[in-house]
Amino acid sequence: MKRLNPEILKCISRFEAAMRKRFLVKTIFFEKVFRGKGLEFDSYRAYTPEDDAGLIDWKASKRFGKPLLRQYIEERSLKIFFIVDVSDNMVFGSIRLKSELAAEISTSLAHLILGLGDSIGFALYNKNIVSMKMFSRGTKQFYIFAKELSNPHIYGGRSDLKKTLEFLMPYLKGASSVFIISDFIKTDKDFYKTLKEFAAKYETIGIMIRDPVDLSMPDLKREIVIEDPDTGRQLLINPSLIKHQYEKYAMLQKREVEKIFKNANVDLVDIYTNQDFVKPLVTFLKSRVERRKYILPKR
Repeated sequence: MKRLNPEILKCISRFEAAMRKRFLVKTIFFEKVFRGKGLEFDSYRAYTPEDDAGLIDWKASKRFGKPLLRQYIEERSLKIFFIVDVSDNMVFGSIRLKSELAAEISTSLAHLILGLGDSIGFALYNKNIVSMKMFSRGTKQFYIFAKELSNPHIYGGRSDLKKTLEFLMPYLKGASSVFIISDFIKTDKDFYKTLKEFAAKYETIGIMIRDPVDLSMPDLKREIVIEDPDTGRQLLINPSLIKHQYEKYAMLQKREVEKIFKNANVDLVDIYTNQDFVKPLVTFLKSRVERRKYILPKR
């Protein structure tokens, strides 16, 4: 890949404008979105139907005879970590590259978090971690992150998220929340145990970047050659003959990913390369605010 063209500055402007319009006070919004794990316990409160059932403290609920949730006092300084897929799968797109959309989403979130005085860290991975920087604040950290995501030379190779999470798990102590941004094409049932263990330690959010072709094969009236990026093996196919089977498998794989994240108690939002990411991302984050009621810190 010779170049990558994410519209970072334009996307940051639109995303932050949407945030101001929806939430007015960004500080309050982010302190409700990112609770983190292992923070200071404050008290219990009664569970309501609007709450996330995964947050029920079952031991306390049994003791008091009703479902209870723990309330936490948020840390004064949030630490948000980004895990971004830069494998071969992400260097694809019928409308635009998935990697460009991932870069725009990552930097838009990072810019807003850093603008609040909080810190970010990141790891970019394929079968290994190709670039990593631990938590830091300020403009310099943002530019390092944006520069790495825009570097075409780090992209390629097979994706191994399971191996990446296993490596990162002991390094992220103190992290408030973790974003995992990928198409999750290579995700299977073997990944579930690792994700569940990781999410038990760190508040985790998944952002699934997909292209329309990931779910629906184009209606082509001619034979085409496809190539396996891992092995280089080529195959001549007639799209019209395998379209139904392809779409059936693609939908099953997507549902399997959604099931894995749900069972691991990890929120997941899917965003497509043919849509503006701002509205679905802001709507998704807003839903976390509505489902999670936390005590806010005094700044």
